[in-house]
Amino acid sequence: MTLSTLLVCADADAVDVLRRVLEELGMKVELCAEPIRAGVRLAQERFDLIVLDCKTKKETIALLLESRYSRLNDSTLAVVVVDGQESVREMFSLGVNFAVYKPVAYERAMSSLRSAQSLLHKDKRYKARARVHTQATVDYAGGEQTRATLVDLAEDGMAVNFGKKLPPTCRVYFQFQLPGQKSTVRLSGQVVWQDWNGRAGVQFVDVPQTSRRIMSEWLQKNLDEPKSELASESPSVEPSVKSSAPAAHAAMDQQEGRSHEREAVARLRSEPDNRRGQTRYACRLGAEVFQAGSSVRNYCHLSDLSPGGCYLEMPLVFAQGSAVEITVRTHEMKLRLSGEVKASHPGYGMGISFRMNTKDERSGVQQLIDFVAATAPSNG
Repeated sequence: MTLSTLLVCADADAVDVLRRVLEELGMKVELCAEPIRAGVRLAQERFDLIVLDCKTKKETIALLLESRYSRLNDSTLAVVVVDGQESVREMFSLGVNFAVYKPVAYERAMSSLRSAQSLLHKDKRYKARARVHTQATVDYAGGEQTRATLVDLAEDGMAVNFGKKLPPTCRVYFQFQLPGQKSTVRLSGQVVWQDWNGRAGVQFVDVPQTSRRIMSEWLQKNLDEPKSELASESPSVEPSVKSSAPAAHAAMDQQEGRSHEREAVARLRSEPDNRRGQTRYACRLGAEVFQAGSSVRNYCHLSDLSPGGCYLEMPLVFAQGSAVEITVRTHEMKLRLSGEVKASHPGYGMGISFRMNTKDERSGVQQLIDFVAATAPSNG
């Protein structure tokens, strides 16, 4: 399958080199000279790769954030063209996967883009799925220690029956034991599709080495069954997962699954509120968090934002009930928010409830929500 690339660049010389390399690697290239037009395309269509060479650093960051807020391109591989090392660290903290240094030379571009292509092809390989029926304990922003049922499992994702609707593009934290196994699997994932029977597709985000070994051993013993129709029913668990089953019923299941997914996405976009009645925004912002009374800075990512709280993704967490101070910086503002740890998941992150006792605290939360809402793609 041909990989699709959105190339955002107005420099004619750089365009010539980058387009040449991408086409030699067999990728389909769509060129956008203006970031505004590129933002529209990111909201309209999913790309396998985006290559950003904007006129200014501010434009590059804004477009990169826009892609990460997009439901279609939030996990798309990103390559940026940078002036030097001083820009690279910040770009990688914002979710960039590869960098090409200026001046854009054929050899440099080929090296980085070939690496990106190899990673994309690796991700696109079909992962066989094994049927499974086991209970899991689940935590997510707005729900702690809830129960769900695993339906099928692969190396990179799984189908899960939650029994209810979750917030769109929700990050979820699982604990479960596979049939015949005594060890507990712990991992985090992202909900990438869901239907209205409470069933959803989860793409793995962070799997500790021990948990991955447990799942790999179990999969080796349980993959002699025919591939689950859920693998073809839920292509969005891995954006490019394709079923190779030739049977007619598999094709029908795939068509039905895509129909379910389109319906679910349409309804999720028109009904963004969750069971708590608060609008939640899928985002991923760089932040710093301090435990109350401490000057130790802890870097994290802020996600799943709502008027009442957020989730902080970080490996080392604070105890439940801890008071925290959060600093969020964007290219437009710097905000200081206070809150309390409501859920703590070692290795993954913390659920935070905002403290809004003063006018300034309430104003800060609203400013952040306004920023995320303004930069997120339109639901229409």
